[in-house]
Amino acid sequence: MSINMKRTLLILAIMLMYLNMTSQVTLGNVFLKHISGFEINENILEMSNVAKITVPRNYAKLGDKSILEQFKVGDRMKIECGYYTDKSNTVTFQPEFTGYIREIESDFPLIIHCEDESYVLRQTSYIKSYTSVTLKQLLTDIIPKSVTWECPDVYIGKYHIDKASAFAVLIDLVKEKGLYSRMNNGHLKVGLAYDFVGKSKVHEYQIRLNVKQNELKYKRKEDFKIRFKAVATNPNGKKTTVTLGSNETNASERTLNFAGPMTKEQLTEAARGVMAKLVYDGYTGTITGFGTPRTHAVDALKLIDKLEPERAGTYLIEKVDITYNESDGFQRKNYLSYKV
Repeated sequence: MSINMKRTLLILAIMLMYLNMTSQVTLGNVFLKHISGFEINENILEMSNVAKITVPRNYAKLGDKSILEQFKVGDRMKIECGYYTDKSNTVTFQPEFTGYIREIESDFPLIIHCEDESYVLRQTSYIKSYTSVTLKQLLTDIIPKSVTWECPDVYIGKYHIDKASAFAVLIDLVKEKGLYSRMNNGHLKVGLAYDFVGKSKVHEYQIRLNVKQNELKYKRKEDFKIRFKAVATNPNGKKTTVTLGSNETNASERTLNFAGPMTKEQLTEAARGVMAKLVYDGYTGTITGFGTPRTHAVDALKLIDKLEPERAGTYLIEKVDITYNESDGFQRKNYLSYKV
């Protein structure tokens, strides 16, 4: 079968998917079918995944009550999507987002802002002071029992919390210790940003076939004009720093944070390992697919190019913007990070 024939069949399949897509949301005890649209933003370097739901005007009232009287900020919520799969109108719904209602705009169409399970971490407040503490002990003291978590065995040293939430503490650990936090299906993982790949689920896109929009650029190693400043923060507060990469004056600089203690030799070795993933022969940029396959931040995306097979590769998805509406359909814009 020719490439053109395959593309024609794919376009027809995509049109059917567009016509057959459907969605539903649960807001507290309220269940709504066929919502107008939603947006979901996932980013490996952000603490929270967030969502925005647009509820159509025909849901202004449910029964004899205003819809605004039937759920509130702090209620659990869920977005599910699917496609009609056969003539009997059977739909297999898949969860796209679960979390909590964070804000409700009172006009119509009704806009509802939501946050994943990290919302729970915002609702806490602590006053604590440690002369010496490990990351595991710190998280044991501040993470609510309802949240499961994991972290490396890292020594934090002296640490002070003054009326701050667990969410704020985790954000501070990014700034001060280079330790990123990621919530996934209610499970919190804390570690270096480069440790978040490990068990990535791998999806496949065939360039020029099952891709809606391709904004990728192919680069060689020598095209990356980047200088890396690697920093390890030691328990005593002092920092170990090494600089690697391009020596050109116009090179962009990127900071790589590592949890100490580390000697300069150890830091250099760790930084070179990260550089090998960030400076490579391969694609950079974004690529937009359809509602399926269901790509997510921290997943991996395998790109297949039938015309230029030597350019095939698998990449970490750093960020995904998921949108669902009547004009654009159901799509996922994937931002590629390093090669895996």
